[in-house]
Amino acid sequence: MTMPSRLTRTLSAILFALLFAAHSAPAQRKDQDIKFRLAQSYERSGDYTAAVAIYKELYLHDSTNVVLVESLKRDLLQLKRYDEAIILFQSILRRTPGDINLLGQLGSIYAQNADQKKATETWERAVSMEPKTETTYRFVGSWAVQSRMFEYAIALYKRGRTACGDPQLFTSDIGYLYGIMLNYADATKEYLSLLTKSPGQLNFVQSRIATYTGKAEGLAAATASVQQAAKAEPANMEYQKLLAWLYMEAKDFAKAYDVYKWIDEKTAAGGKELFAFAERTLREKGYAVASKAYASLISSYPNAEFLPQTKFGYARTLEEIDLAKDTIMLFGLAAAGGSRPETEGNPAYAGAIAAYQKVVVEFPSLEVAPRSLLRIAEIQYERYGDLDASKASLENLIARYAAVPQIIVDARLLLAEVSVARGDVDRAAVQYDAVAGKAPYIGEQRERAAYRLAELDYFAGRFKECLTKLADLTRNPTSDAANDALGLQIFIQENTASGDAAIKEFAQAALLQRQRKLSEAAGRFESILKTYAGTPLIDETLIQIGAAYTQMRRYKEAASMFERLAAEYPESIVLDQSLIQLGQIYALGLKDVPRAIAAYQQLLEKFPNSIYVSEARKHIRELRGDTL
Repeated sequence: MTMPSRLTRTLSAILFALLFAAHSAPAQRKDQDIKFRLAQSYERSGDYTAAVAIYKELYLHDSTNVVLVESLKRDLLQLKRYDEAIILFQSILRRTPGDINLLGQLGSIYAQNADQKKATETWERAVSMEPKTETTYRFVGSWAVQSRMFEYAIALYKRGRTACGDPQLFTSDIGYLYGIMLNYADATKEYLSLLTKSPGQLNFVQSRIATYTGKAEGLAAATASVQQAAKAEPANMEYQKLLAWLYMEAKDFAKAYDVYKWIDEKTAAGGKELFAFAERTLREKGYAVASKAYASLISSYPNAEFLPQTKFGYARTLEEIDLAKDTIMLFGLAAAGGSRPETEGNPAYAGAIAAYQKVVVEFPSLEVAPRSLLRIAEIQYERYGDLDASKASLENLIARYAAVPQIIVDARLLLAEVSVARGDVDRAAVQYDAVAGKAPYIGEQRERAAYRLAELDYFAGRFKECLTKLADLTRNPTSDAANDALGLQIFIQENTASGDAAIKEFAQAALLQRQRKLSEAAGRFESILKTYAGTPLIDETLIQIGAAYTQMRRYKEAASMFERLAAEYPESIVLDQSLIQLGQIYALGLKDVPRAIAAYQQLLEKFPNSIYVSEARKHIRELRGDTL
């Protein structure tokens, strides 16, 4: 009886233990889950110390849980407890010594702990696992890059080339790292190597090189490297294209022209390469070289499909070249009323107008024809101040090209401007209304027309109606007209608070100025200075008198107005605008460089956040002869 009893008791104990374990295991897992969630909440709240304490406790019971290990490592690194993180990974590696991923992470922890020797030793151990495989070098290299050990990563990638027997391997990675290390020459050489292997990667290579061509030293180094490569392999068309692109980045349009012309000839592109160059150069304001390119295309490819656009582009360059010589337009101001002195004999813009007229005659059914007519009307209005001629050109355009609505809208807007200048405000309102339509106004042209309609009310002293129209425009803060509308709205509200007599006079003078009746406008503004000396619009009045005198080329009187504003109204919100105009008058009108620089410098000192700061700095560099 003794033995069976003992056996029975033993079996019962085992059964009880198994039943207890079966019931306690879920409870234990539940408890661990609760603790893990608690640790996560500590981590989310930024209490990494408390989180680590719980994670470590859980790790003792479940050292194979990948999520738990990652959480513990992450928080140890947050606390910069690198030694503990290293011990953690070493313990895991003892179970899986061949895990390249773990070795990579361990190496990065050594790097963060400022132990580069141990980091490289660990990564070399990882490489030794599969030393002939590209993925090994790519994987380990990525850990080195993340650890900002760029020199080691470059050396590793270069070893990988040899080990894998591919000298073109990792070119993009190495080029990127050289760029980070400011070694622009070697970075460019790597990208050239990539281009040799994969000619179709030109756009990618340009995008990578563009990350450092914004710096003078980067652009110079890249250009020198590509020049050398292009000289060594003149038949390599990708090198030539890259070189031409670099010249364009440097705004060296003359050199770019020579290369693109050569590329066009060698690839039998029929002028397409040169045409694309001319179009880009026009956009980037390299007018003289663009004009040369267009002229070459016109003479060499008289039957090309792009000939209409080429002739239009050529006319645009002639216009812009004349504009660069036009003193009044350099101030950003329109011509005074009546014909300009330049219209006699050999007028400015005559070549451009003739070229536009030729486009209209040769290609009357294409879009370039109405665009040319619009440009002619613009020149007649803005450059010559010839309102009758501009009106006739616009009416001709609208009558002939109703089927080109986008251009017709621009023509109507310009015709409205001309009508205002001619004193025909009612006709201007009709044109603006035809473009604006009903609120809400969506699109630049509709917004511009709606703003001009509000301005007509302002000129007429109908301030309530004007403010109603402006309110519709200011509801959309992202619209192009919103800033102008808001500015006029505030100006009216500020200057009608204590009566509207002064602002009515100001609005009438502003209309005279818009109509190019500059002497009358200046007289009305000067009357405001005397009659309404205590009103808040005096500083704005001084600016308008200065602008009128500038348009009349009375530069000394214009300068005196802006200087008076600076002296008498040092807190004016338009003082920065006054200073930028004063600098332009001294630089362009009076040719007094020291005073121009002084005006720009005063703007920079008093208004460091002004919208004119970049312009002022640019002008100072130009006047000093600095390299831009």
